[in-house]
Amino acid sequence: MAGFWQRLKRLFRGSSARDDERESRLPLALESADKQADKSEGERTVYESSGVVILEDDTLSDNQSEEVSSESAASSSAAEKAEQPASSSQEQAAESSTPDPVAPVENTASEEKSVPDSDTSNSQPAAQPTNTSTTPAEDNEDNLPETPVEPVVEPGKKLPVHGVKTADICATSDQETYGAPAIDRTPGRKLILAFEKHPANGHTQVWYTRSRDHGISWEEPRILFDQETYTDSGQSFTDPQIIISQVTGRVFIAVTTRSDDDESQNHIAVALSDDEGDTWRYRDLTSLVDGDQSWVSRRTAHGHGVQLRHGIWTGRLAYVAVATDADGKRGAVAVCSDDQGISWWAGKFAGEKVVQATITELSDGKLVMGCIEETDQGLTFNAYASADGGRSFTEHLNKKALGNTLPTAVERAFYSAPEHTEQSRVMLAVARNQNGQGTVRSMFDFASELLGIIPFTSKPVNTLDVVSLEDIRIVTIAYETDSGISVAAFCIDALSLKYLAVGWNATEKEQNQVLRHAGLLSRR
Repeated sequence: MAGFWQRLKRLFRGSSARDDERESRLPLALESADKQADKSEGERTVYESSGVVILEDDTLSDNQSEEVSSESAASSSAAEKAEQPASSSQEQAAESSTPDPVAPVENTASEEKSVPDSDTSNSQPAAQPTNTSTTPAEDNEDNLPETPVEPVVEPGKKLPVHGVKTADICATSDQETYGAPAIDRTPGRKLILAFEKHPANGHTQVWYTRSRDHGISWEEPRILFDQETYTDSGQSFTDPQIIISQVTGRVFIAVTTRSDDDESQNHIAVALSDDEGDTWRYRDLTSLVDGDQSWVSRRTAHGHGVQLRHGIWTGRLAYVAVATDADGKRGAVAVCSDDQGISWWAGKFAGEKVVQATITELSDGKLVMGCIEETDQGLTFNAYASADGGRSFTEHLNKKALGNTLPTAVERAFYSAPEHTEQSRVMLAVARNQNGQGTVRSMFDFASELLGIIPFTSKPVNTLDVVSLEDIRIVTIAYETDSGISVAAFCIDALSLKYLAVGWNATEKEQNQVLRHAGLLSRR
């Protein structure tokens, strides 16, 4: 019970420390890094000896971080001296006549010119101390409306991939194919990846694997759903969706159980684990999800769910299902639990011809459903917000930062950020661009403003999912290609988010230590 209350406290304050290491700001990440410190790349456990493939030799350097740190120190020194009140004493008059306070201001401006554009734009308030009575925060607020929104420019050709490490989880063969990856993190920073396996002469199964080093290497996959492990309903098992309680640590993997081609016989089942995936027990959720709804069929949407951290519904678990009613309307619904997964209920439809959907939370506690929908002109993406915790989705959100892409997953970049902070506004979205290449973009306020966009693989991709490890500045993406299931990991600095990520829930030195052990950051 004590552990439960400690996790509940962390949910409110956004701490990443474990109960037995309250003074540690990054215990598990550093512990994992220390274990791997003396191991060569080939000694790390990776399924099928696939190894970790570096797509490009270029890795991100932390030298710029040192420049920004020195620049911030100089700016702080200048600001402190500029804010000292005037005094009538001769001693203070003599001090004010000395030229020392001028030099740091000049150095700050000259140093800022040497910082790359992305860092310079993020440090703009410090570079213009024209009014010493105005704080940098106030400068930001005044200048923000005047800053033009960066237009979304989709690349006309495939882009080079830099600083990304890739692990191949499963390889397609004549005997089997793979798809629908879903990935999420446990409170202990272990990653869990679930996916479909399609045997050439058999029924679809759901498998899973885990990573203890932030997505760099993975355990050998194990079966989770097939006709032997789950016998209540269905012959095939599809569309895994992961939901993890950051309060109790319980892991839920919901799937669709199918019988032949009759969708009216579909059920929703869930596997539960209280030990981060070592053991599992199973449960049918169909009657709980349907409730008094007159649905003809229902299925899960692959990806991962969310636990609300803001507003009056803090702690609520939510994932997405796609249901069809008697009139043929096919919409996405939020399936929610207010008792950490004991009971579940479903809200009202969002969309009308939904193919795939994802769910996340805005900085003010609103749930957002992102839906890929069928239209007469083809597929389109729409975003709907809920002001009542997932019971209905009536507000349409701005999506201009997405351009013409169809994101299959949207994730908060800083999921423990307090409400109304700049970090809480940042979203990550993964999609395939017009060339089929997998890209990830960072955005403000779901998709109203684009911050950055980079490719994470040179291969054409199909289904995708993304998870952020905010305290160690790592983003991990699970994706499907014609070759199988792979995972890409890279430093979040590449998305123009370094100014927000450095020092978040851990010191920059601690973050860089983990990044270097993971091979995602190097000194030059």
